[in-house]
Amino acid sequence: MAGANSITKSDQRRRRAQVLRLTHSALKELLEFKTVYDIQYYLNDKNARDWREFEEETANQVFEGAGVIATRDNVLLNPERDDDTYYHADVPMGSHETGAYILGFPLAAASASYVFTLLEGFGDEIAGVLQPGSINRNKAWHEDIKGFADRRDPVQMTKARAAFAKHFGADPVEVPEIAARRMVELKRVRNDFAHDGRGHVDLPSYLANTIAVVCQIAFLVTDETRISIYPWEDHEDRFAPKSAY
Repeated sequence: MAGANSITKSDQRRRRAQVLRLTHSALKELLEFKTVYDIQYYLNDKNARDWREFEEETANQVFEGAGVIATRDNVLLNPERDDDTYYHADVPMGSHETGAYILGFPLAAASASYVFTLLEGFGDEIAGVLQPGSINRNKAWHEDIKGFADRRDPVQMTKARAAFAKHFGADPVEVPEIAARRMVELKRVRNDFAHDGRGHVDLPSYLANTIAVVCQIAFLVTDETRISIYPWEDHEDRFAPKSAY
């Protein structure tokens, strides 16, 4: 375990327990979000296929359109407080005008951004347990992992492994190359959407890689060899015995 030679056995046990509790919480949230995403995807797809039925169902629903009438003066006003402002978000519109926008929300990309935020928070919390104060303000545990790194370049992957280990106080040699590769790809996809507003996101694959990175962090900094989590009743006993943290 990282830092085992510099802390007492009691501290090691406490840190191990904290790490595993955080791991369980993060994985549970990610697994539950997978179901949330699946439900939203189904509802969007259903309403898009049955758009006429959607328009009929929402005939009495008041959808409000938004428009802009901006001047040099009114753009300085607060639209939530002042009248005659630049932003008009309460313009009535008919349900027949909304069907074309059912699939307009970037569900996969926005979900990937949210999933990455969960991963970032998890890693930061683990770093806080193992190396308190190691992450500077407004930085994150993955700060030195570059999304533009060439995963075919051994030198860049060596740097990515070192960056992966940095805030956990781990030996970069103990970081599996696939963990670094996954993190580089996760950052690349997130950056394409968050910074450049482009890119296709395969959310199931993105979520699977995120879950793998969470597990790999836990394996890197503890002696745990198996993690089994299923947030619901396991009717098939597929996950037995479940991890209890």
